[in-house]
Amino acid sequence: MKDTTDAGLRDPTVENRRQRFLGKTCLVTGGSRGLGLTAAQAFAREGARVIIIARDPGRLKTASDLIGDGTIAVTADLSSSAGIKVAVTEVAARVDHVDAAFLNAGQAGVKRLDDMDEATWDMVFDTNVKGSFFLVQGLRPLLAPGGAVVFCGPAAGRRDGTGTVAHGTSKAALEHLTRILAAEVIGEGIRVNIVIPGGMNTDITARTAGLPSDGAEAFRERVRLSTPMLGEGEPDELADAVLFLASSEAGYITGAALPVDGGASGFTRPPT
Repeated sequence: MKDTTDAGLRDPTVENRRQRFLGKTCLVTGGSRGLGLTAAQAFAREGARVIIIARDPGRLKTASDLIGDGTIAVTADLSSSAGIKVAVTEVAARVDHVDAAFLNAGQAGVKRLDDMDEATWDMVFDTNVKGSFFLVQGLRPLLAPGGAVVFCGPAAGRRDGTGTVAHGTSKAALEHLTRILAAEVIGEGIRVNIVIPGGMNTDITARTAGLPSDGAEAFRERVRLSTPMLGEGEPDELADAVLFLASSEAGYITGAALPVDGGASGFTRPPT
């Protein structure tokens, strides 16, 4: 189990000494809540000018206030070509380059085989795969040499599970897309990688799967017990991985997948 004593908590004075993104521009999609917001705040703490993109203008305003002065908030639906064009046009009007992009926006669409419908399938793939690809295409002229793109591909793309046919398949496609795009832009000095979060301590299960609170908690408990480290990850732990891959510290890493899942995608916890 994780250390929850004071000794196991972050020391903000240590964090404040790290300024890997001072003077850099970092973009986060799905940046108005959850993992995206946590990553955006982490970029800002390390000196970045932050751009967040999400669909809800109210949540974007709240998130901007949390991230801090200078945050650029862009309202756009990244599941459609029209929405992506809006986002890219506004970003290009506000900044002349982007040093790092964490493409975190996604949809789950949790339904089993017999319940899956075309509208849900298209919603998931339009956001998770099509939206990710065409946003990179649109942002490519702004991506600075030496910059980085980091996708977010939850463990559903690697592990079988009922009800995840659209979500898991789309995230597996996103992991493969990571390698293809890494090859395509390597000559421009741009790196492309993906983080693979496992169960995280956020409200994403209830929000994206449409589960009632008791059902969502039961699901989270099953995830906790099936994870070798017997717990959920904290959003800050994923943000650490995102910032590492986006920074010069990962300058020799591209086309890679970094699991942040307590060992879930690697092995089964041995019996005690």
